[in-house]
Amino acid sequence: MAISRTQLYYVAGAVVLTVALYFASGDTTENSKEKIGPSDTEHSISFDDRLADAKKSLKRQEVSQLEALEVTSEEHGGKDTSVLGEIGRTWDGFNNPSIAAEYFEQIAQLNPGENEWLNAAFRYFDAFKMTNDSLLRASMVENAIEAYKTVIEINPQNLDAKTDLGLCYAEGTGNPMQGIMLLREVVQAKPDHENAQFNLGVLSVKSGQLDKAVNRFENVLRINPGNYQAEFLLGRCYLKMGQKDKAVASLEKVKSGSKDSQLVEEADNLIHQININQ
Repeated sequence: MAISRTQLYYVAGAVVLTVALYFASGDTTENSKEKIGPSDTEHSISFDDRLADAKKSLKRQEVSQLEALEVTSEEHGGKDTSVLGEIGRTWDGFNNPSIAAEYFEQIAQLNPGENEWLNAAFRYFDAFKMTNDSLLRASMVENAIEAYKTVIEINPQNLDAKTDLGLCYAEGTGNPMQGIMLLREVVQAKPDHENAQFNLGVLSVKSGQLDKAVNRFENVLRINPGNYQAEFLLGRCYLKMGQKDKAVASLEKVKSGSKDSQLVEEADNLIHQININQ
């Protein structure tokens, strides 16, 4: 069985795209986002340099903790996966997935299993999403793609990994259609795959295809009526399409059901704006 992303420290469930700026900016073209191509990785920073820089942001006792683990790892020839895992999880605790991912990839190289490669892939994708450095972003998404491909080679039925791979292509490369095709393959194989349906909705918003986005978010809500992020985005789509009554109905569901205070506040603000403009 594939590892659940809820076992990690970042996002519960599979990877999801960010959509707020697509509604806010009004620019829904594919060129509205920076694209990362192979040429961006030609002069990537070495891991040793990144590790040294990352340690500079830590407290002295934290560096000492890591260096003690590194000594232990060296004593075992760098092949003790339990020690490598402890180092990786320590970097997890320091909120640095780009460093943690390297250690989990070392584990996957030593013990090439589905879960091991997923552990590396999750962190590489999180690192890609967290950094504004173009070289590091390119390197991290490239590594995430390779890790997810390996997962799928081991288990072609891992639709969660295939979904995440699609998002890597859609968000981090100059070939978003390759990602969209992968997501479509997932929903063709499993129409009730909530995350693939959700992210196809997000990509439809990005490309300005609001009618398709509405269909995708409605599919998500049939699968899981408690997905209030999808309900919120459905309301935003209805509002963009001029269907204010439907927009308010969706946003009211968010207000009454969601436990995400920020999402509830956003929904309340939109309802207020709608009422003012009527």
